[in-house]
Amino acid sequence: MTAEPLPQHLRHAPFSVETARREGVSPSRLRAKDLSSPFSGVRAPAAPASIADLARAYLPKMAEGEFFSHATAALLHGMWLPLRLEREVVLHVSVRKPLRAPRDRRVRGHHVIDRPGLVWVRADLPLANPWEAWAQLAWLLSEDELVVAGEALLAKGRPRARLMLEHLVEVASDPARHFHAKLASAARRLRIGSRSAAETRFRLFLVRNGLPEPEINVRIHDRLGRFIAEVDLVYRRERVGVEYEGDGHREKHRFRKDITRKEALQDEDWHIIRVTEDDAKDHPEDTIGRIRRTLDRRRPPTA
Repeated sequence: MTAEPLPQHLRHAPFSVETARREGVSPSRLRAKDLSSPFSGVRAPAAPASIADLARAYLPKMAEGEFFSHATAALLHGMWLPLRLEREVVLHVSVRKPLRAPRDRRVRGHHVIDRPGLVWVRADLPLANPWEAWAQLAWLLSEDELVVAGEALLAKGRPRARLMLEHLVEVASDPARHFHAKLASAARRLRIGSRSAAETRFRLFLVRNGLPEPEINVRIHDRLGRFIAEVDLVYRRERVGVEYEGDGHREKHRFRKDITRKEALQDEDWHIIRVTEDDAKDHPEDTIGRIRRTLDRRRPPTA
């Protein structure tokens, strides 16, 4: 049997059961299989397919003063989070004290201290501002994971990255915050200009294993000032670049372009080391040793 049509304005977005009942929708219709029930008292014409969809599905029952926070806000701001959090089908929803934190299936409620500019509205979703959301992650993430998440806000092409870095450093400098030491240490390691979570993790891997910290995504020019290439990680003094390879480098047209690029860099006395994810994961000591030997060999003699 075909389900009874819903009122037009309830057909394409989540709605509250209370609203539907006022519109004359019967209890049996609200139990029909063509509607999902993402939260108690909420129905939706389709099951949420993303964290943003899940957040929008919560809006019909969101109480005044509630806003998305922690990992939910971080994902909505585009932070790079571990898969365990990206796959988590739960919303973190906060309120300022003394309001009552929400409780529901798929909802983890929190109380937070009110701070100036705490809540933003993005795509009609109220959520903690990016630096507060980052600080709220400290109880969920390791220090390295905090660096990765923070560098998403400072990534290549992100507007006002320097101002964002100032906000992140400021929020981490508050000794009254929970996990202050972890936040402060992570903030000191944040860098502007990473292109991906994998690139940030690889840089942290190099430093953690005793190598000097490289510069990120450096534009290399020839002796006449002409642009040659942008290299992922650079040791300028030794004229060594480290390229962290992804699948894109295996494409035929990219392979030919990389050969030309490598030759141009070699002409300017740059040595490029290519490292794959498998190299770093399966042969970490060999990878570190290869880079260290190259740096030692090419390091200029001290005066």
